[in-house]
Amino acid sequence: MKLILMRHAEAEPGEAYPEDASRPLTVEGAKTQKKVAQALQRMGVMPQRIFTSPRLRARHTAEITAQVLGLSDVLQESNALGDDYSVKNVLALLREYADKEAILCVGHEPDLSALAGALLCPAAKPRIKFVKSGVLGLRFEGAAAGGRGTLCYLYRPRDLCALL
Repeated sequence: MKLILMRHAEAEPGEAYPEDASRPLTVEGAKTQKKVAQALQRMGVMPQRIFTSPRLRARHTAEITAQVLGLSDVLQESNALGDDYSVKNVLALLREYADKEAILCVGHEPDLSALAGALLCPAAKPRIKFVKSGVLGLRFEGAAAGGRGTLCYLYRPRDLCALL
């Protein structure tokens, strides 16, 4: 299995929104995300499924990415990437899918860093910093499991945008 983790793009500040979950992307965040998705397409990154947190900023990030990749029909929300986040819940979500699939998960910090660390080496608790619109790729021999991931890449949006 290939697992791609993506942090949502830049969102509006929280002070302007009574509910954190309703924060949309900034105009600049949406533009950057479109470029990130174009770079992923150019690199041949083509997930069979896209899961996103239901929070608006993550959902918009996933929608932009899915649209650029031509994958809007495989986009699904999952609270395992939102309010019900836990490594256990994300692994349960991923377990439902074939070992050979590439899956993109769009979520938040610090959840994505914790997830990546648990999938790479839970005992060492590696520290990974996801910037907004950052993308991390992992590979597993078989299904995703704690401590079994191999890091394939970690890109900042500026790294990806430089490919265009």
